[in-house]
Amino acid sequence: MSRVAALVAIVLTAVVALLLPAALPAGATPAAARDSPRQQPAAPVRLDVGTMAPRVVTSTGPGELVVTGTVTNTGPDVIDDLSVRVQRGPALAGEAALRTALAGEAAVDDATPAFADLGPLAPGASVPFRYAVPLTGPPQSTLALPGPGTYPLLVNLNGAVDGTPSRLAGVRTMLPVSSLPGAVSPPAPAAAPVTMLYPITDAPRRVPPLPGEPPLLTDDDLAGSFAEGGRLRGLVEALGAAAPAGSPTRAALCLAVDPELVATAAAMREGYGVVTGPDESVPGRGAEAAGQWLAALTAAARGTCVVALPPSDADLVALVRGGQADLARDALDRGRRTLSTELGTTILDDVVWPADGVVDEATLDALGGGTRLLLSADGVTGTVTSGRVRVGGSDGTGRDADDSALLTDPLLTEAATGPTGVEVQQGDAGGLAGQDLAGALAFRAGDATGPLVIAPPHRWAAGGPAAAGVLTALTSLIDDGRLAPTALTTLTGGDAPPGGTQLFYPPQAGGAEIPGTVVSGVADRVRTIEALRAAAEARTGVGASPADVFDPLVTGTLRAVSSWWRGDPARADREQAVVADRIAQIRASVRVVEPPSPYSLGTSDAPLLITVANGLPVTMNVRVVLSSTTGLRVAPIEVQAVPPRGRVQVRVSAQVTRSGVFSVDAGLLTPDGVALGPDTRLRVRSTVYGTVTVWLTAIAGGVLVVLVVRRVLRRLRPAAAPGPSAGAGPDPGAGSGADAPAPRGPAPSGRAHRS
Repeated sequence: MSRVAALVAIVLTAVVALLLPAALPAGATPAAARDSPRQQPAAPVRLDVGTMAPRVVTSTGPGELVVTGTVTNTGPDVIDDLSVRVQRGPALAGEAALRTALAGEAAVDDATPAFADLGPLAPGASVPFRYAVPLTGPPQSTLALPGPGTYPLLVNLNGAVDGTPSRLAGVRTMLPVSSLPGAVSPPAPAAAPVTMLYPITDAPRRVPPLPGEPPLLTDDDLAGSFAEGGRLRGLVEALGAAAPAGSPTRAALCLAVDPELVATAAAMREGYGVVTGPDESVPGRGAEAAGQWLAALTAAARGTCVVALPPSDADLVALVRGGQADLARDALDRGRRTLSTELGTTILDDVVWPADGVVDEATLDALGGGTRLLLSADGVTGTVTSGRVRVGGSDGTGRDADDSALLTDPLLTEAATGPTGVEVQQGDAGGLAGQDLAGALAFRAGDATGPLVIAPPHRWAAGGPAAAGVLTALTSLIDDGRLAPTALTTLTGGDAPPGGTQLFYPPQAGGAEIPGTVVSGVADRVRTIEALRAAAEARTGVGASPADVFDPLVTGTLRAVSSWWRGDPARADREQAVVADRIAQIRASVRVVEPPSPYSLGTSDAPLLITVANGLPVTMNVRVVLSSTTGLRVAPIEVQAVPPRGRVQVRVSAQVTRSGVFSVDAGLLTPDGVALGPDTRLRVRSTVYGTVTVWLTAIAGGVLVVLVVRRVLRRLRPAAAPGPSAGAGPDPGAGSGADAPAPRGPAPSGRAHRS
C-alpha cells in the first residue's frame, strides 16, 4: 500500500503544479517568479530609464528615491500584469565586489519593496512610470539603507507573456550613499584630492584638407552630434549646467580635447561637403550646428584647464614603433597650436595623455625629456596606484630624473566606460548613464590614500545626460566633504617626488595597436607631402604659405592611425586607403596638361609648347622632363615657377630627326629630383624628313642627274661625227644587191641621167 500512496502523492503534486497558475486570480503573479533574479528569455518589451534622483544620497538630500522611465511593448502580443520596482543589494565591500557590480552580477535581494503595477500593455503601446521608494525603513517597503556605502541597484520589470510571468527586462546600476537623510553625518575622513579628465573627442571624419577648398567629410554624423540633443553638444552643455564656471566642480576638471575635432568644426561652419562616391560629394547639413558648438566649447574652455590629445587621437606608440617618432612629436605640437588658436586659451604644453593610458620606453624617449604623462596605474610596475611618480630608464627614475607620470585609477576608468547593467537588450540605462562612475567614485573616496584622477577612456561614449550625471555626483561628493577639487596643474606641477617606477606596456595594448603596414603607408604619404613642400615657394601676396598648405595635410594623414581603430585592423586599412586616395589626388593636381590634339612639327627645330597646371594654392617650382624617344632630342629645360592654382606654358627646344607619329611621356620633378604628378603622354606628328630619308633623296637625286647627263651625251655624240667627202664614189664595201639601201631621194641636179 505504501507504493500506491507514494504514486498517488506524485500524481497529485504534478496536477497541483499544473493547475496552480490557472487558479491564481487575474493579474496575480507568483512571488517567486516576481522576485527571482534569474533571467527569462528575452521578451518583446523595452525598458527606458529616464531619470533617477538623487544620484548620491546625503543627509541633506531627499528621503526617497525616484526613478522615472517608459515601458514599450515591441511585440505582437499583449503583455499582462506589467509591474516595476527598484531593489538593492548589500553594500559593496572590496574592489572585487565593485567589479562584480560593474559587470551586472552583484546580488540585489537585500531590500525588495513592492512592485508598482502598470497594467496590461497592448502591442506597440508605451506606458510611462514613476517609481518612488523611501530610502530607509523596512526592507519589504523601502530600500532599507543601513548607512554610508555604495549599493548595487536593479530596476526590475516583470510581466506575463502568453500567460507565463517572468522578469522581462532589468537595468542594473549603483547608488552611492554619503550619509542617510535626516541623520547626523558621521565624521568625514579627510577629503581626497580629485581631478577629472573630461574627454571631448569623436572619430576623425575629415579627409586631408587644402586651403581654399571646401572641406570634405567621409560622413555627416557630426552634424547630428553638434546639433541640439546630440552627444557632443550635450557634453559641452553639461559643463555649463552641472559644473558652471567658478564652481568647485569646474576647478576639478580638465578638458581633454582632440584638436582635429575642433579643426573640423571650424572648417564645417563655413560650409562643407560629404563624400558620396569617387569624385562625388553633396553639401553637408551641419554648418550652423558646428559653429554653435564651437562657440559653446570656446566659452567653456576659457578659464578652464585644457590638455590637447594627439590630432585624431593618433596611436603614439604605433607611430614610434613604426619609425615615425618625428611625426609623433610634430603631431603633438601641431595639436596644441591648433587648440590654442581655435579656442583662444592656454593649453598645457608638456602634458601627454596617450591612448589607454599606457606607453612603452621607446615612446617616452621619443617624446623628449620633461614629459608629464597621464598614465593608468596599470601602465607602471610596482605597487604604487595613485599620485605622481618618476618614470623611464631601467631603474624607473627617468633618463634625466625629469620624466614623470600622474597615475589615473583604472577602476574609475572601467566604471566610466559605459553602463554595463543592461540585463537584456530590451533595457536601456540611458537615464542612469554615468551612475556607475558615481558609485565607483564614492567607493574610492572612502579609502583613498592619494589623489583620485578620473580618466574616462578617450572614446568616452557619454552624452549630455551621462556627463551631467557624473558631474552632479561629483558635485554632491565635493559638497559633502568627501572629495576636495584639485586642479590638474597642481598635481602635475613642480618636481616629481624621489624614487620612481618603470613603465609597463600590457600585451593586450600591443595587440590592439594600429598595424605596422598602416603606419608605413602613412609614412609614404608624409614623404609625398614633404616632397611637395620642398618644391613650394612662398611669394609675398601670392597664394598661401607652404606651412598653411602642407601642415594640415600631414596632420590629416593621422586619421589612418587614430586610436579609434585600435583592435580593428580592417578599419585602419580602409582609413589608410582614404588618406592615400586624397594625397594621390593632391599630388596629381601638379601635372602636365594633355593637349587636345597631337603636336604637329613641320621643321626639324620647331619648339614644343607644354602646359603645366598647378592645382595647389601655393607657387610650385617644377622641372619638365620628357622621356627619351628615338627621333626627338630635347634641350635642357629650366625650372619653372607655376603660380597658385594657375598654369604656365613651357617652350621646349626640340630637334626632330624623323617623320611620323610617335608618343612622348612628359613628367614633372621637383628641383630636388622627386617625381610629382603622374606622367602625361604627348603625341607628336612630324612632317620633317629624317636622316635616312634625306640620304635616300640625295642619292636618288644624284642618280637622276647621272642618267639625264648620259642621255644628253648620247644624243649629242651622233650629231658631232664627220660625213663622206665630195665626189667620192660609193662605199666599195657596199653591196648592190637586194640588201643595198635604197636611194633616199632624186639624184642631185647636174648629174647626167644614163638611159
